[in-house]
Amino acid sequence: MMENLKIMWKKTACAIMIVAVLVTGILTPTQTTQAAVYSWMRTAKTMYLNRTINGTARNNVKPTLMDPYDCYDDYFYVKIPARMELYLSISVEGTSPFDFIRVYNNSGNEIGSVYSGWSYNRSSNRCYIKIKMNLNGGSYYIRQADIYRSNSEKHRYSVRLTGQFANAVSFSGLRKAYSGAAKLTWRRFSGVDGYEIFRSTSARGTYRRIATVGRGTTSCTNRGLRRNARYYYRIRGYKNINGTRVYTKTSATRSVRV
Repeated sequence: MMENLKIMWKKTACAIMIVAVLVTGILTPTQTTQAAVYSWMRTAKTMYLNRTINGTARNNVKPTLMDPYDCYDDYFYVKIPARMELYLSISVEGTSPFDFIRVYNNSGNEIGSVYSGWSYNRSSNRCYIKIKMNLNGGSYYIRQADIYRSNSEKHRYSVRLTGQFANAVSFSGLRKAYSGAAKLTWRRFSGVDGYEIFRSTSARGTYRRIATVGRGTTSCTNRGLRRNARYYYRIRGYKNINGTRVYTKTSATRSVRV
């Protein structure tokens, strides 16, 4: 299964943040390449959504006649429950970031890579990159690697994967149930554990969660509202994955006068 890589730029107050997005053929050739060695699959560190992995990148690849450099190489394994919009954030100590980051599918085929886009923050003495990846459900391996200047070189790093389901919950209806009450209905979103309903008194106002319902529920009646007032609603689904809650995109806003 092919994925895609493209670049977007995002500017922050303290530094330039580069966002690289997995889109086919922009940063890498469209053809997939078989991973040269498969032993790394057994040693890959397991990565979970919304959790940070901290480590130290040390030289761990011996120079050879074909590749006479001191190198660091590390792999991370992640399982995605459904098509998701993900962000891989990496922070590395020092001025020398990893030379490349590659993504492989569960068969060991490379599906995308990033070779540039790091920013350096002098005050923290760290390099940063944020990569956006649109991946279908399944298992993936993420590789980070760097060519080192000496055998003793090492850099502390942190890696974090965050994101949400790529699609949004869809309203199927919103109407006045009776005076002072609104009834919401929505289409079932496959794979979630439940839904959260949000309400506001203005389209661009603050939306507060008013209810959480289970996966089998696709309707909600919101009672105790001010009569003849207009209310605005949004819905999103959620799934509990390894102790953390991962969300769908939020639905479009709908309103009703009650």
